[in-house]
Amino acid sequence: MPPWAIRPAARPSTAVSPTRSCAIPLVQSEWRPALERLVTGDAFEVPTATAERAGAGLPQFTGARVLVADDSAVNREVACEALARLGVTAATVDDGRAALAAVKAEAFDIVLMDGSMPDIDGFEATRLIRAHEAAAGGRRTPVVALTAHVVGGGAEAWRDAGMDGVLHKPFTVAKLAECLARFVSSSEAPAAPLVAAEAPAASPLESDALLDSGNLAQLEDMAGSSGREFIVRVLGLYVDHAPKALDELSAAVAATDAARVAPAAHSLKSMSLNIGAAALARRLAAIEGGARDGGDVPSADDLAGIADLLERTIAALRGHFALPPEAKAA
Repeated sequence: MPPWAIRPAARPSTAVSPTRSCAIPLVQSEWRPALERLVTGDAFEVPTATAERAGAGLPQFTGARVLVADDSAVNREVACEALARLGVTAATVDDGRAALAAVKAEAFDIVLMDGSMPDIDGFEATRLIRAHEAAAGGRRTPVVALTAHVVGGGAEAWRDAGMDGVLHKPFTVAKLAECLARFVSSSEAPAAPLVAAEAPAASPLESDALLDSGNLAQLEDMAGSSGREFIVRVLGLYVDHAPKALDELSAAVAATDAARVAPAAHSLKSMSLNIGAAALARRLAAIEGGARDGGDVPSADDLAGIADLLERTIAALRGHFALPPEAKAA
């Protein structure tokens, strides 16, 4: 069995009554309209084929062979759900060594490669892929960096590694479609012109909000026909993996190892950005930057603050999406 996995197709939505329907759980913004309909007795809107096919205006890349390489289960889930909106069933790996093996064994139309991964990171994996292509005389596989590095040297590292582009996390489905269109031919024309519906959200690194409303809206948009199943899956993955990432950061701090602190902080920051945890991502970015640039190691008080912020963030996410405390990854 190959070391990479093909993500299964999204599960079909549950059938609803043809006269009254209400997708549950509701998110915060849906409570008032739902309660008003219950009070007045008005019927809920019936999902139409057009509404359920939320990606109707997006280009489709059906049959495209896409590899997603990211060590974060949260980030892989988000990327795969966004790709599904574009008609792509992606293969996934969780480290650079597996990405190299996958590219050697199979021809991909494009590789979406995280930069920061353990063992062999995405930049080194790309260099090894380019060396393999040169030695074998094969085609050049487009490799696009998936990175949460937005400033400094990390923002340009993809160029030196021989990558073909960069897609910054968190990204929208529209931005992902633009990225794919540069390297992959779409299987059908979009039903309507592809126009971003919302203005760019404020960077979570520049906001004081606990959650980033723009990113939360992007997650809901990515859900598409998967509905709340995707939200439950990705939040469950975050609840499972974020505390483990915090444990790794705590171990690095206990060892006073700044070289270990930086990637540990980056790992938790990256998955937090993708799920809209703005305040937590901002704090972690400061820790990561201090460790990378100045060899700084956060204090025990700093870690306690991160742990408290993570707990409040998870509670806020559950409240926003109206998910029960026991929500886990499916």
